[in-house]
Amino acid sequence: MGLIYGDLLAGSGQTFGRILAKPKICQVGHNRCLMSITLSKKAIILVTVPLIFEVGFVVGLSWLLHGVQYERERENHAREISTHVNGALVSLLDRFSSCILYHVSDSDAFRQRFANSRAKIQSELKTLHEIVAPYPEEKSRIDELSDKFVGCGEDLQRAQGQLELGDKMQAAKMWIKADRQIESLLAAIDNIVVLQQKDIERRRLNQKNMLAVVDWVLPLAVAFNILLAFALVFYFNRSTTRRLETLIDNTVRLAIAKPLNERIGGDDEFAHLDGTFREMAAALAESRRKEQAVVENAADVICTIDREGAFAAVNPAVEALWGYSEDQLVGEPINRVVFAEDFKATVQAIADIVASRQKEGSFENRIVRADGRVVDFAWSAHWSAEDRALFCVARDITERKEVDRMKRDFVAMISHDLRTPLTSIQMVLSLLDAEAYGQLSDNGHEKLAAAEANVDRLIGLVNGLLDLEKMESGKLELLCEPCPVASIVKAAIGAVSGFAEQQGVRLEGPSSSTLCDRHGDLIVYADKDRIVQVVINLISNAVKFAPNGSTVALLAERDKGFARLAIVDQGRGIPADMLEAVFDRFQQVEVGDARVKGGSGLGLAICKAIVERHGGRIGVESVEGRGSTFWFTLPENVV
Repeated sequence: MGLIYGDLLAGSGQTFGRILAKPKICQVGHNRCLMSITLSKKAIILVTVPLIFEVGFVVGLSWLLHGVQYERERENHAREISTHVNGALVSLLDRFSSCILYHVSDSDAFRQRFANSRAKIQSELKTLHEIVAPYPEEKSRIDELSDKFVGCGEDLQRAQGQLELGDKMQAAKMWIKADRQIESLLAAIDNIVVLQQKDIERRRLNQKNMLAVVDWVLPLAVAFNILLAFALVFYFNRSTTRRLETLIDNTVRLAIAKPLNERIGGDDEFAHLDGTFREMAAALAESRRKEQAVVENAADVICTIDREGAFAAVNPAVEALWGYSEDQLVGEPINRVVFAEDFKATVQAIADIVASRQKEGSFENRIVRADGRVVDFAWSAHWSAEDRALFCVARDITERKEVDRMKRDFVAMISHDLRTPLTSIQMVLSLLDAEAYGQLSDNGHEKLAAAEANVDRLIGLVNGLLDLEKMESGKLELLCEPCPVASIVKAAIGAVSGFAEQQGVRLEGPSSSTLCDRHGDLIVYADKDRIVQVVINLISNAVKFAPNGSTVALLAERDKGFARLAIVDQGRGIPADMLEAVFDRFQQVEVGDARVKGGSGLGLAICKAIVERHGGRIGVESVEGRGSTFWFTLPENVV
């Protein structure tokens, strides 16, 4: 960098020297002189010279502003010292007056005030020592002042001790001694305050002077830099404009694939850049070769399908994943590899992508390998209207599909191998409870009731898992029909009223005749049994967590083509970070809820799945400690 700047300054110095020494030089000589400076040096001059001045101005302004900041800090430092010195003095005078007032009145309040003032003095002195620690001169003055404070305090403490012993005469002597020391202390404080005030005034004057310098340096620096930049640009522009125009024209010709202009002569950056343009075609070809290499080495199948539905290009990964060579597939229709049962759906998915606004999408299908094995693939596709082709990336998802099949097998195992034995156990427990196998003791009945509750809970968990799996897999059939909201609410409240009464919770809602009439015209198109299940679940949860003697209200209203049902409780509420998570599987607001309140943690997840299968939405609004409002919407029945 040193050589570059040295060469730069030498070249620029020679150039300016020639201009000043030979103002009548011919135009040709002038141009040759300018061309002796390369474009890089010109650019460095255009950037560096103003930048050097700008950096100089910035450094100067930064130094001035730093000085202003320093002066302000020192001013605040002086003011802070005065404040804490005055605070210590006030506490000392308070200590002196408290001692005298205690002597006069024998009041414990003044005695306590006397003790508290000592702590205040120590605190102020400690703060003062911390403030002046970095400044030796101030530290020595504060140390001297601190000794006087301590001396006065000790005399006052001795006077208080004499008062405690009942020797008021000796206490009065200590007061007189302390009073003399306070006079000396006040003189020392006055001296410090005067010094600090002078320091504050000096700092303020320094700040004012520095800010005044900033006020005239800043506009001067901006104006100078602007003028300097314009002067340099004007000077170099005359020799570079024509060559730059040629270069710009070459960029346009390169973009539209036309031959470039004749090579630019010279040895400056324009000439080198012109050579770069002439090598651009080769560079672009190399770039295309590299892109092709990426495609050829990709682990997924990358292919292009033309508008006739045939493979226009495929990458080599197709041989490893599908068993076909590139030559075997190019030109072949896509139905050669797509499983016959999936072909119609694949064609429809492609048509949807072509017709969509984004011109892209994804779908899944099965591919028949060359060896006859069927594998699952997920496709990501983008339709190019310009190329009239579909660009696709196909990823093998056979293992994921296998996991899904294992999941379904597990659910089937739960259904047949777990639910049936649990039902049998439940029947045996019912017979035991009915004393079909003999009379049980009271303890036996208690144990049996606990076992029945656990079996019921486990059966409910299994049924919930099965229902949730059916809903998420889309296999749950809904028997939808027009259904009045009032009848849904009435059925749900009737089912949980006994539980609410047992918990000491009052239910309010459209189950009353008045409210039923009010919402009698509110009809939804839904599977009534499933929606009743949702309402029962939400009301049961509200009752379960509602305090004894509170109310759970059920509201129903029309909302822009939807029926909106809301269950409002007065329970403990839900934390803000749990408002979305409560609808996940096995989620409880608190860790102990499942043990204390019961439940599997699947109820709200099932409610969400049912509502969303109906085309509605579900959510909760809650403030912790003020109750919750669980709500869901269903489309109104359109006649």
